[in-house]
Amino acid sequence: MEQIEGKNYLTIPEVMGRLNVCRQTVLRYRLSKKLDFIRLRGKIYITEESYKSLFIPESEKNKASPLEGACLSLS
Repeated sequence: MEQIEGKNYLTIPEVMGRLNVCRQTVLRYRLSKKLDFIRLRGKIYITEESYKSLFIPESEKNKASPLEGACLSLS
C-alpha cells in the first residue's frame, strides 16, 4: 500500500491478491467505475476507499448517516 498526499492507494497486484481475482477483473472494475484510480509515474493506483466500497451493498451506499443532520446537545 502506498500513501500519496495523505490517502492510501493499492497497486493492481495488491487488489488482485486481496480480491483473489485476475488483472482483467480489476480492469473491468476500473472501467465500470467500481474502482477509482490515479495514474502516477506510469503506474496505476487504486484508492483504498473505493476498494473498501466494493464490500458495501448498493442499498447502503446511498443511505445517510444516522447522525447526519442531527443536533447533539452536550448539556
